[in-house]
Amino acid sequence: MAKWNRSKAKKIELLARGIAIRDGQVLLCKNKDADYWYFPGGHIEPGEPAAEALEREFIEETGKSVKVGRPLFIHEHFFLQSGKARHEYSFVFEVEAPPKITSKESHLEFHWMPWPKAAREKILPKPLAQLVGVFLKEHPLNQQIRFRSTRNR
Repeated sequence: MAKWNRSKAKKIELLARGIAIRDGQVLLCKNKDADYWYFPGGHIEPGEPAAEALEREFIEETGKSVKVGRPLFIHEHFFLQSGKARHEYSFVFEVEAPPKITSKESHLEFHWMPWPKAAREKILPKPLAQLVGVFLKEHPLNQQIRFRSTRNR
């Protein structure tokens, strides 16, 4: 495994991600070749507002429009991917998404998952999943979502 060094990251990546909650479930996305889930979204293009980038990514990946709500938080993450140092910022928003979401891209899948089950899944970046867990604990739907801490995993 390559030794971690933050200074080796060649660029900073900006992403817009959405937290969609419907009927006590959270929407997750997965590359079918990967062993982890993540919150839907994608890269922000130069000059593009983060909320518009999130709307665009949903349309590109699912063909569905979503309603992007309030910003929840910004998450900074340093990590290694295939031996390369990465540095990214995720701008995370509330999102209203339709109940039926399928991917237009053959390598992606979307799935609505109850948070107690999702909290046991491998969701990356892990610290972002932990922040979402805290958000869900405070969310009005919390009475329907049995919160399970993702800390120390």
